[in-house]
Amino acid sequence: MDIAREVGRAGFTGLYVEANPLSPMSLREAQSAVPEATFVDAGVVGPPPSGGASPTHLMLSGAAAEQAAALWAGTAVTPRVVGTEPGAASAAKSAYALYNKGKAALAVLAFQLAEKHGVTDALVAQQVRADAGSLRDPQLPEQLRAVAWRWGPEFDELADTLDDAGLEGDAARALRQVWTKLT
Repeated sequence: MDIAREVGRAGFTGLYVEANPLSPMSLREAQSAVPEATFVDAGVVGPPPSGGASPTHLMLSGAAAEQAAALWAGTAVTPRVVGTEPGAASAAKSAYALYNKGKAALAVLAFQLAEKHGVTDALVAQQVRADAGSLRDPQLPEQLRAVAWRWGPEFDELADTLDDAGLEGDAARALRQVWTKLT
């Protein structure tokens, strides 16, 4: 929001891509902060682009989403237009983040619980199950400490997005606490 306000105060009139997954309310605030700009909602899914096995997708929505997508043509980032209305890209990113980072939060809790009871090896042994990929590495909680500071606020926006959709925002608020305690 601070950057959007600063850009708006500068009178920017070009293409403004808001690439943070925002709740509908925050997205409206960001869009109104840059009234002279052509606003595009965006959300990044995946790791920083490296050309590796896991691609980086840039979800885009808004009237100028196709124009924004063209800026990433031929790069290591794969643009994906998901709608013509701002909010669709944030929703697509948020839905994936809820699943992906939510399961990571649950894995962190599982490892913490197993450690408290001295049964980490028994938990890790479950990695052979098709649904237990997040349980392969007991160092996962420590590894995620490095990103917990930014995943927490993302879960605040996610909770507001769920609330706005009439869904259970408290689930995201509870998972946010996992990230809060890791920082």
